[in-house]
Amino acid sequence: MPVPDGLRGLVRINPERCLACGICAYVCVGGAITGSEQDGAYVWRYDPGRCTFCARCADQCPGRALAMAPEPAPSYRRPQELATAQRVTFPPCPGCGRPTRVPTAEWLARALGETTPENRDILRLCVACRRKRTQRLLKAAAGGDQ
Repeated sequence: MPVPDGLRGLVRINPERCLACGICAYVCVGGAITGSEQDGAYVWRYDPGRCTFCARCADQCPGRALAMAPEPAPSYRRPQELATAQRVTFPPCPGCGRPTRVPTAEWLARALGETTPENRDILRLCVACRRKRTQRLLKAAAGGDQ
C-alpha cells in the first residue's frame, strides 16, 4: 500500500543539532519524549507507544534536531518495545574543561541576530566561566580597580 504524502512516522533526532533544551519534552502531548541530564550529557528518550505523531516536538525544536520519519511506525507487541534513547554529549568548556551546553550557530543567529566573535567565544563557556569572563569585562570597562 502506498504511503500518503505528509505521513508522520517515528520521531528521529540528530544529536549534533540538539540543544538539550527540553522543549520537545515540554510540548509532547502524549509524554512520549523525556530528557534528563546525566554525567555531562543530555539523555533524550522517545517511546513511540505514547506518541500521538502530532509533530509538535519537531515543529518547536529550536535546534531543528527533530524530524518525523516519512514511513509508518512498525507494529509491536510489548509496551516500550520501540522505545529509544539517544545520548547527546556536551563539549568541554574552553575555560575549565567541564561539559557545557553550546548553542548552535543557527540558534545564535535566530536568537541574537548578528553576534561578534567575542560574544560567540563567551557563549561557548560554561556558566561559571562565562560569569568570570563577564565580570572581568565589566571591571575593565569600569576602569579596573577602584
